[in-house]
Amino acid sequence: MTKKVAFYARAASKTGEGSIEAQIERGKAFVADRGWALVGFFTDVENNEALFKARPGMKSLCTGIEREQIDIVLCDAPLNVSDNRTHVARFITELGSRRIELWSTAMAEQVTLRNLPYVDHCIDEGQITTAPSLKSDQGIRPAGFGYKLSSAVDAAGRRVFGYRVIHPEQAAVVRRIFRMYAAGRSASEITAALNAEGVKGPRGRPWREEAIYGNRARGTGILNNILYVGMRRNADGEFDGYVPALRIVSDELWHRVRQQQAKATGRYAQSLW
Repeated sequence: MTKKVAFYARAASKTGEGSIEAQIERGKAFVADRGWALVGFFTDVENNEALFKARPGMKSLCTGIEREQIDIVLCDAPLNVSDNRTHVARFITELGSRRIELWSTAMAEQVTLRNLPYVDHCIDEGQITTAPSLKSDQGIRPAGFGYKLSSAVDAAGRRVFGYRVIHPEQAAVVRRIFRMYAAGRSASEITAALNAEGVKGPRGRPWREEAIYGNRARGTGILNNILYVGMRRNADGEFDGYVPALRIVSDELWHRVRQQQAKATGRYAQSLW
């Protein structure tokens, strides 16, 4: 029997790389290669305040699953379902209770609780923390400077906690730090300026130089946090996909900081001779 597939796509834009359009094209090819039947598309253009099952496209998908026999829900990658690993795990469990499988075109296989591929990272004062246990929403990890944890009501009227969104005031500080460094200010000068103005740092504490500069090789510190350009790291510190909704810094500003770091490293190397 031919398997019936509902495709779900979520992105910050409808066209372009990583867009809704690009995801749908990959989904069509994936379904065709396996001889499955694509019965519908459900999409959400990213909105920081539209959370998981509260998103229009996700709500329509859940309604469609209740009305029509679906064998597979297909997505580009699990993080397109949700940035929160706990939410994806719950979704997999809910689908399983209806004998529906979740598949990913990026993984080219069924997504299960055992192979759920990404760990949600944040960087706070140079430290990397992982997502909370799938067993509980208690003790949720810090959102990371520039972000906050939000909540919403899902389709069943239940509160959904632990969803990370951009914190507008802190995001403005992040961009300011990037602009100051790109303009030639050192981490120590930036730290002094922020503290003199009473600008609160991570966890509401005074700024420290280490929290700004961190370790470039390890990807720690404000200036090296790739999540600020909408990129995620996995547990091994490797690139693990895009999260456009969490972008705070432009590519242009990010690369200006990289260039300034390279100059600073060169100056340090010359001072050793």
